[in-house]
Amino acid sequence: MRILLDQAVHDHRNKGNNALLEVALHRFKGYWPDASLEVLSISPHFCRVYIPGTCPISPYGLWENGKSLEKMHRYMPTMMWQLLFETRERLQHNSGITSSARELRQLIASPRKHDAPQHDEEQADEIERSVDPMTADQSVAEPATPYSRIADYDLYVPTGGGYMCDFDQRFLYSMFDRLEAAVNCGVPTVMVGQGIGPIEDPNLRARAREVLPMLDYIMIREERVARPLLDLLNVPQHKAIMTGDDAIELAYQVRKNEQGTGIGLSLRVAAYTQVNDQHVNAIHPVILRAAQKYGAELIAAPIDVNEADIQYIEAMMKGHNKRSSSWMRFESTAHLINRISRCRIMITGTFHGAVFALGQGIPVIALAKSVEYTNKLVGLTTEYGEEGCQVIDLSEANMPQKMEEAIERAWAAAERLRPYLLQQSKRQIDLGHAAYQKIFDLVEMRRQEKHRVSIN
Repeated sequence: MRILLDQAVHDHRNKGNNALLEVALHRFKGYWPDASLEVLSISPHFCRVYIPGTCPISPYGLWENGKSLEKMHRYMPTMMWQLLFETRERLQHNSGITSSARELRQLIASPRKHDAPQHDEEQADEIERSVDPMTADQSVAEPATPYSRIADYDLYVPTGGGYMCDFDQRFLYSMFDRLEAAVNCGVPTVMVGQGIGPIEDPNLRARAREVLPMLDYIMIREERVARPLLDLLNVPQHKAIMTGDDAIELAYQVRKNEQGTGIGLSLRVAAYTQVNDQHVNAIHPVILRAAQKYGAELIAAPIDVNEADIQYIEAMMKGHNKRSSSWMRFESTAHLINRISRCRIMITGTFHGAVFALGQGIPVIALAKSVEYTNKLVGLTTEYGEEGCQVIDLSEANMPQKMEEAIERAWAAAERLRPYLLQQSKRQIDLGHAAYQKIFDLVEMRRQEKHRVSIN
């Protein structure tokens, strides 16, 4: 049994994406304990350290990243790898893009003898951004016809994330190509834990309409935006299954019996969130006043290593003497979730900052500006209620006052809300397990059909 998993963005630096992948792997292992779990990756060291028990596979033509990595990861402790990553990151930051990344960019952007994906420059951008230079030379090889090896798998699964949107179309076109290849090869093809939309670009929408209706299932993390959009894309309703976000399970598993006392902070300043320095400057004094009012520790919850999450979270903490920030950019997802368990409330501009809190019964004040992030965060209110997840529009003139009032409400209601938030988390986890049972049934049915054909 071989399962191919795909995160669309293949660098393993986003802890939300890693959590989604980790849950999918654990669930599939429960059904097929001896399955080979192979993950598309341009950073095989990150993949092996943060997603144990997997085999990283290059997404560019689906050729394998050297098996010689296995022994290295078997004998070197995880903490040692994390220190190595941290040191390398600082060196790369000081020197700019590495020579191996430049060479690999040239390889991907150059013409090939065989048919190739039509998004080479987009692939080159992904590699330049986060290639793993320690193993880049092992990934440089002339591939077979791109995606031809998908036929070797028993199941192809794009795991959860928010990449099914206009902003991430640079990754999404290649994903659609892989999905189409899997369907054409007769491989069961299921997307899990998906955030959907917005998809307004006419070319992207046309491509989505070609590919998505062919899939076996699309498991969605919210219905408010995803369901109407999938209807417009002609996806049959029985194929779109509501499960919530798979990463809720990791947070729920480590929930504490006692109420936390801190204030969690997670923020994303980026083009696709439309959050900028002006918003940070407006948020900062509100957070300081709340921390001082409640005598609360400020607890950092950075989600993405690539983005400037840590930098801006630390800026929001400046001036408060009780704060907890992680020195290690490359901490495990489990470490991050456990730190969030010390919170009484979470203030977040990141989706998985909210998920990791709500999954533990911690109420959220969500900060949103762009349509994409507003949709993501408002989607959580459908499952957790407007009291459990209060969404603040950062563009409103009276935003600081509304944020202050939301913090006060969440702090006062935290103990009362906790049982309900945990109940809602458990409900979504159960929906997820029921949906994965459908995947198991589908795959076993297809395998039996292939077996009958082979003996006739």
